[in-house]
This record gives sequence, structure tokens and C-alpha cells, in this order.
Amino acid sequence: MAKQKTKSIQYIYGDVKFTIKEQFGHWYLDFYLPSGERQRGTTKLKATQENLKIIKKDIIPDIFIGRGREPIAEDKEEKKIWTIQEFADVYFELQKTTIRKHTLKRNIMHFNNHISPIFGKRELQSITPLEIERWQNKLLQKYKHLTVQKFRSILFSIFEKAKNNDLVDKNPLEKVTAPKVQLNRPTTEITPFAETELTKILENANGYMKNFIQFMLATGMRPGEIVALKWNDINFERKKIDVERTRIRSEKPKETADGSTKTDASDRGIDMLTLAEEALLRQKELTGEYEYIFLNQSKKPFYTHDIVGVNFDKILKKSGVEDRPLYNLRHTFASQLISKGADITWVSKMLGHKDVAITLKIYTKFIQEDDETRLKKIAKMDKFMVKFENDDDENIDK
Repeated sequence: MAKQKTKSIQYIYGDVKFTIKEQFGHWYLDFYLPSGERQRGTTKLKATQENLKIIKKDIIPDIFIGRGREPIAEDKEEKKIWTIQEFADVYFELQKTTIRKHTLKRNIMHFNNHISPIFGKRELQSITPLEIERWQNKLLQKYKHLTVQKFRSILFSIFEKAKNNDLVDKNPLEKVTAPKVQLNRPTTEITPFAETELTKILENANGYMKNFIQFMLATGMRPGEIVALKWNDINFERKKIDVERTRIRSEKPKETADGSTKTDASDRGIDMLTLAEEALLRQKELTGEYEYIFLNQSKKPFYTHDIVGVNFDKILKKSGVEDRPLYNLRHTFASQLISKGADITWVSKMLGHKDVAITLKIYTKFIQEDDETRLKKIAKMDKFMVKFENDDDENIDK
């Protein structure tokens, strides 16, 4: 996410360089006296073009020739000493237009639970790197490195915003090493369902659950994307499915809310395989007259996909199949196709990955081929190689 830039203007008068900054809707001045002493503060003028002219024409010349004007004398309100909680409120307010609503809600929740109780009442300038390190280490005793890194990134961004607005001189988190996360190592081993297991699962599922399982297995879509799918996203004639949203937790109880998909690549159109089409046609008999494709027993949209996961666990238990999360159907879709030689680029697009490298990193071990296929590939590659004349053979003939 790009940082919001503070408007800043460099203005040279005589041999003094003045920086005119827009902060909190007012013009601020920042410059150095000949003695080397730094002077900065508000002009108390609103950040308009008309007032900018006044600063250049009247205020700066007055400072330069020493007419006694004190344009940077700050009143108590401007000299406000911010606590972390107070500035965090401003920070989150500014974020409302720059990040997704459910992401903002999650960040505020993390701040309230893990940052505010420790630092909320403290002044911004008072926090030291040592305190940050102790806070971070205490969190690591309870949470995974990746989780602590998320909490830390919120506090880091708050201090960066404060630093950019000259409320703190330094960001204390810059001097504290972030928890190392091994991104290349999966947190859990991927164990796809075998065909025999899938047969048992589908035999023990019925109604919307059977259709949901088969559809997810045949598309590789994320559970949240499936519960947010509408009938107008389906084109049976062209065998296309538009994936444009995912289900997120609503701020209001018992209300559904849809958000944008995980990444830009996740917003995609995917092909409708036969198994997916069969599942949709069966589901259409159940919910064809409604807006959303998959509904709960009361014919209402799911608040989240959690209940689907709970029902899936029950089906696994009934089927005598090893317990694995609902998300494993997505892994099964990918690994099954890749192991049988499907184009990795096509699979990556179906999954909504940002690039093929992500797909390869997760599913490389499932890329297999028999000797016949491998030898045919070698022969095909040989045709593309540069051909060389063999001088030794010519000498032998002579």
C-alpha cells in the first residue's frame, strides 16, 4: 500500500532554505537559523494557495530581516502531546479510504487487543526500542512469528505516520529486528484427499453440502469465494465462472457482507469443468430462484463459510476419512490436476494465484511423469537444440 504524501514545498529566501509543509490542514515552516538551530512550527494559517502566497510574501521576509514577527509560536492545541491511542485513532481514520473495510476492522482489533493495553496511554516520543523488543518477545511466547509480525507492522505504520508528520523524531521499531518468518516452508503438510476418500465423502454428503464439496473440488475456489458466488456470476453457455468477491464478517450481527477477493489476481474468470457444472445444476434446483448460489438450511446467505467447515468435519467423521480442513479440497483440486500433467499456468489461473511461482512453490512435489512421457519430452526438446557438424566423423570417412 502506497504511503500518503505530505505536501512539502522548498522555498529559498536569501541564503536560508525554508520548507513549507502541509500538516493537519495548516501550513508549517521548517528552517535553520545561521547558528544552526532548527526552527519549526505552525504559521496558524490554513493550507490554502492564498495563504501560501502570504507566507512567501510577508512571513518569510519578516523572519529573514528579523522584524520580530514570531510566525512559528505554537499555541497549546498545536503543541499537543499525542498519546499512542490518540494518534492511532487519527491513523485509522485516515486509513478508511486506503484499505479494505474488513482489513481495517481487523487491524483495529489487533491494536486494541495487543498494542493499546501496553502502550495506549504512553506519549509517542516516550517509547524506546528496548520496550518494543520486550513487548515483541512477550508476544512470541504466545503467538507464532507471523502473527506477531502482523501486530508489529500495525505499530510500525502508526509510528511511520507520526514521524512523517514530525510528531516523533524516529520510529523506535526501526532498531528492533522483526520476528523471522520462513515463508518458503509450508506451515502444514499438504495431504490431498485420495480418490477413494473423495468417493466416501460424496457418498456421505447430501443436499447443498454435496454440491458445495463437488464444486470446490472441481474449481479449486476458496470457501469464502464460493459462499459469495451469485447465479449471475455463472455462464453455463460459455462454461465460465466469474470470481469477483469473497464473504467477510459483517460489522452487524446476522448480516452478510462481501468484500473484494484476496488479491488482484484472485478477481478472475475461471473455466467450468463438467463436475462443477453437474454440482451447479443440482444446486440450481435448490436455490435457483435466489441471488446467492449456496444458502444455509433457512435459505439465507452464509455469514461466513465457518458452518460449511463444521459440516464438512462431520461428513469426514461419518466417512471414516482422516480429519483435514475444508480448504484441503482446494489443494486436492490443484495437486490432482498437476500430478496428471495439467498445464501449471492454467491451474495457477484457476486458483487465482498472483503468479505461477506461487503455484510451483506449493505444488512442485506433485509434478510427476512416467518414463514414456519423459522420453517424448526429451525428443521434443532435441528438435529445438542447435545442430552441429561432426568434423571427426568427416575425417573418418576420408
